[in-house]
Formats: sequence, C-alpha cells, structure tokens
Amino acid sequence: MLENTGGIVGFGAILIPTLMGLYYGFRCTFQTDAAIGQWGIGAGSAWMVRFAGVNVGSQNIVYAILLMTSPAGAWAIFAYGTIQSAAMLVMSYLTVNGKWAEVEGVNPTHEGTIVAGILLVCHLYIMFGMQHIIYM
Repeated sequence: MLENTGGIVGFGAILIPTLMGLYYGFRCTFQTDAAIGQWGIGAGSAWMVRFAGVNVGSQNIVYAILLMTSPAGAWAIFAYGTIQSAAMLVMSYLTVNGKWAEVEGVNPTHEGTIVAGILLVCHLYIMFGMQHIIYM
C-alpha cells in the first residue's frame, strides 16, 4: 500500500480524508439524530443530512479501495474531492459567520471549516505532490 502511494506522506494524504469521510458519512447516515442534535439544525434537515452522509461515505469507500489497491490514474476522483473540500471551506465559513449562525438553537461551530481546511490541504498534496502517481 505504501509503495502505491509514493510513501508514508502520500498514504497519509489519502488516509486522512478517507477516515474523516467515513466517520462523517457514517455519522450523518446512521446517527442522523445525534448529528442533528449536535449541530442544532432541526429535525427537518434529516433528509439532507442523510443525503450528505451517503455522498461523503460513498466517496470515501472509493478512497479506501484506492488505498488498498492503487491510486494510479484516479485523478478525477481526487479532483472531485479537491473541488468539494474547497467549496465546503468557503460555504462553511460563510454559513458560520452569516445570519444562519444567529438563529436560536443553532450551534454554529467552526468544526466544518476546520474539517474542510484539513481536507483541502490533503487533496492539494494529492493533486500536486502525487501527480506522478494519480495522472498515470
């Protein structure tokens, strides 16, 4: 596995988003009520929380498979992850610092912004530091 990713740094750059995505995918899909309660976003958001969980979880199942096999040629899936994490970083920042954060009962934490920042750093390394592998 390590040799397919170019070493420990490349392996870690894929492993970190994989573990984060599997955690949030599971939490949103199967622990929906707890996630909604933690974020204070209301029961009406259950469908969207589960939708996000299924999407993130599915993407990171693919990442896990790539870690176990080889990320060679998988630039498109990592490009998707890069765009997704960059957009998530901007949207999270705007949301936490916007009018939504002032709604009573909402818990506007910077968790999403921090997670998106970590994901973006990992994806940028994958896209540029591992180009000799993923663009094969």
